[in-house]
Amino acid sequence: MTMITRRNLLSASLAWPAAAAQLPGTEAFERTEPAHSHRPAPAWFTEAGFGLFLCWGICAVKEVELGWGFYGDVGGRKGAWPVQNYIGQAQVFNPRHYDPNVWLEAAARAGFRYAVFTARHHDGYSLWPSEFGNFSTRENMGGRDLVAPYVEACRRHGLKVGLYYSPGNWLFNPKGWPYLGYPLAKSDFRYRRPERTLGVPRYSDDPLARIQEHFEVLYAYVKGQLQELLTRYGTVDLLWWDGYDWPPGTDIHGPETDALVRRLQPRIVTNDRLRLWSARPTLGDFSTEFENRNPDRRPEGAWEQCEAVCGTWSYGGPELACKSPSYILERMVRNRAWGGNYIPSFGPRADGTMAPEFFRTCEQLAAWMKRGGESVRGTTPLNNPELSEAPATVRGNSWYIHLLGYERGATLTGAGQVKSAVRLSTGQQATVQRDGARTTVTLPIGLRSEMDEVIRVDFA
Repeated sequence: MTMITRRNLLSASLAWPAAAAQLPGTEAFERTEPAHSHRPAPAWFTEAGFGLFLCWGICAVKEVELGWGFYGDVGGRKGAWPVQNYIGQAQVFNPRHYDPNVWLEAAARAGFRYAVFTARHHDGYSLWPSEFGNFSTRENMGGRDLVAPYVEACRRHGLKVGLYYSPGNWLFNPKGWPYLGYPLAKSDFRYRRPERTLGVPRYSDDPLARIQEHFEVLYAYVKGQLQELLTRYGTVDLLWWDGYDWPPGTDIHGPETDALVRRLQPRIVTNDRLRLWSARPTLGDFSTEFENRNPDRRPEGAWEQCEAVCGTWSYGGPELACKSPSYILERMVRNRAWGGNYIPSFGPRADGTMAPEFFRTCEQLAAWMKRGGESVRGTTPLNNPELSEAPATVRGNSWYIHLLGYERGATLTGAGQVKSAVRLSTGQQATVQRDGARTTVTLPIGLRSEMDEVIRVDFA
């Protein structure tokens, strides 16, 4: 295979975003039927349960939504449009206090088992000094690499290393692109219909053959950046794709890209978003169907729910409150009871620090993990979740009954002979009552807190 170099790309007229060199909660996917994984997800992923999404970039300067902030219609209450205002953040983005060791040490104590860091979002800004394109820390921060310290911190604190990478790029503007000056020609750059006000690739009037020619320019850039990300930092455990916003029928070379990734990182696990946003997923090891929404049934296969728990994916300012620790714990526990993972998003601030609320959340989760961690680490769901009135996880002959929302007890059906029932947080015995095939376990009155209370039921 011929190595794609920056010179090769420049000779192919990859001169975008041209304007970048001159300038000083949104759910992206249409819901489609989930794919079945083409290979089993590795055990570390299906047993992890809890991941940390770190959505960061130049957007933190103005505290706007990552990527989406430069759209006039979906950019949120702050926004950063016209687009020049969003791109201009690159000139002042300089996180002087960036130390991911501090974040990830707190995360590890809180029970997070892996992290996913936005190496590059749809806005096109790469958080490492990429030789491909012209919108990265190489042009704007003197070549500073923000990915490497994150990877090193993950390893230091025992978290699996995940990288988010969007192969689509909303600043794509190669020579000959039909939307001259896209997207800078439109001061109120919009994402939604009517199509003629947009300019994103999927709304081009060009014939598909011409669109494919443009895509090949983008694809050369994507392959080059993937080679950088997957060869510079040692083992990368997870790659979190985020799709292409191109017309139906565009050949995105999915199988070829998937093969490249697995050749460079043979043990990597990938999600199901290496696809056109309007297409059904066919690649990937786990499903991301439940973005910012809860499943109403137990999903099939390996799956993960991501959620913007602080109002936006990236840091949106101190006025935006985050979900409570008890909410985050409850969501994770419910997902574990159905065999899935939960990955809430917390965005670092522009100076590279995390807001105090992140650390307070981690402290409360860490306190719970000391008592109840065994109920979510290395456990599996019940074969039939209907056997427990409350969410339940299993290890060997032990069931872990999770009492959420101030519930004091739960009824189990067809559970067999109970040897003991213990409240994990205190070691106190719970009350056990048997009525035919039904067994009820209950905490004494008064023994209840806001956080998940776990009763470990051991069977003879």
